[in-house]
Amino acid sequence: MIEKRNAEERGHMNFGWLDTHHTFSFGSYFDPKHMGFSSLRVINDDSILGGTGFDTHPHRDMEIITFVKEGALEHRDTLGNHSVIKPGEIQLMSAGTGIRHSEYNSLKNEKTAFYQIWIMPDKEGVKPSYQQYDFTKRQKQNDLTLLVSPEGGEGIASIHAQAKVYLGSWDQGENISLSLDPERSYWIQVIEGDLEFESSAAKTGDGLGFTESEKISAIAKENTRFLFFDLQ
Repeated sequence: MIEKRNAEERGHMNFGWLDTHHTFSFGSYFDPKHMGFSSLRVINDDSILGGTGFDTHPHRDMEIITFVKEGALEHRDTLGNHSVIKPGEIQLMSAGTGIRHSEYNSLKNEKTAFYQIWIMPDKEGVKPSYQQYDFTKRQKQNDLTLLVSPEGGEGIASIHAQAKVYLGSWDQGENISLSLDPERSYWIQVIEGDLEFESSAAKTGDGLGFTESEKISAIAKENTRFLFFDLQ
């Protein structure tokens, strides 16, 4: 079964400094038909102007992933972490018993665009933690690159959930074939490009959910990148 979320149907708000699209209900955007997908609760496609960002605010009992598409995002939190997240890096913050953080565009004259993703944890009340890894040295082309898993690893963030997150990167004209477990759920979020499936298609900003499926087959109609979520 395939569930499609068209880019233009997402919740959209523009606050001047922040232009954001919500795949699922978040903040002031509420749609009872789109409250999440399996343990995937939030996919926010954010773009913030130079020198602006999110002031310090709290989170609790959520696995929060940041994937920067362009620009540079400066992070500070109450654990004492201070870093800049750039394209080619994956950040995961386990909020657990509670954490406060801020995120700013560290470039004064350029926008920063990124996905903020929330995945619900298997266990509440864990010790808060922060991870950030550069995955470029092991990034694969015409294949999936593992970014997040329960076990973690070298350059792979560990998550308190039975979930894996991959980056898919395929050249124009290449075939994509992914074997699935029909007892699990999967989501594709297209970062950029154009995918053609047997019974559907997906372009930049679109999302596709797969349940009770054994295989995904598609063709990259353009050079394409997407986030691929393997969910319980």
